[in-house]
Parts: sequence; structure tokens; C-alpha cells
Amino acid sequence: MLKKIMMTMMLLVGVQFAAHAQAPAKLQALPAHEFKDQWDKPIRLTAGTEWVIFSHHKDGGQWVKESFDNLKITDPKAHQWLYVADVSQMPSLITSLFAIPKMKDYAFPIALSYDEQMTATWPQQPETVSVYKLYNLVIKDVEYFSNQADLQAFLKSIQ
Repeated sequence: MLKKIMMTMMLLVGVQFAAHAQAPAKLQALPAHEFKDQWDKPIRLTAGTEWVIFSHHKDGGQWVKESFDNLKITDPKAHQWLYVADVSQMPSLITSLFAIPKMKDYAFPIALSYDEQMTATWPQQPETVSVYKLYNLVIKDVEYFSNQADLQAFLKSIQ
């Protein structure tokens, strides 16, 4: 009886070990892409981009703006950052009449994603801003921020 219990325990430990020994999940690569910024100028996601700040809801966009303003970030590219805002869910009339003109007053460029398919597979959580650490367009780490203060503190730490 004791032998059966020991064999069962060894089998369970082996199964557990095998589950943890599996290859890690495939790292996600982002495709190099040329966006347009709020001034209709090209802005690129390239192999040299080290950080992507990605907002996909209105509050998140405001958190990024306030963080950049407070940290006096006017040229994210100087830090190898790219700020991408997904505006695909916004009605096009609102985007063109209100949002883009307001964004033109910002001191920094925003890579605007008008196509929800472009960023649909990017890691994201509801009501957060995602920040991706990239190496040669491969996401190495993802951080999610659910408020402006935490986002700003993180951005300050990677400046």
C-alpha cells in the first residue's frame, strides 16, 4: 500500500515538473509600422524603439498627456519611446473635428492608430495604459497602469 502511495506521489510530482518545464510562451513581436501623428507627419515604430506607451481609452490618453507635460517630455523619440494612441473606436467626426485639433496643441507627437486591427493583438487590459519594453520589435516586458500617478512614476524611472 505504501509503495502505491509513493508511486502516485512520484507520478504527480513528475507531472507537475513537466508542466513547469514546458517551453515559455512565444514572445510577441510588433510589426515595424509607419503611423501618422496629429500633424499628419509620419512617425515610425522601428527596431530602434525601446519603449511603446499605448493608450486605448480616453482617460489613458489624458494620463499620458499629463505625465509627458509634468516630465517635460516633448520628444519621446529622444528616449527611444513611441507613444501610440488607438483612436479607432472614436467616431471619425469627433476625431477630426475635436480630438485631432486638440492634440495639435500638445508639445509631443502621438502615433495615431485609426485601424483597430493594427493594435488588436497588442497586450492590453481594460482601462489601463500599456507600456512595452522592446528589443528589436519583440516585446520583452509589459507593464499596465490604471492611473496617471503610477504611469508618471514609471516613465520618470525609464527616462
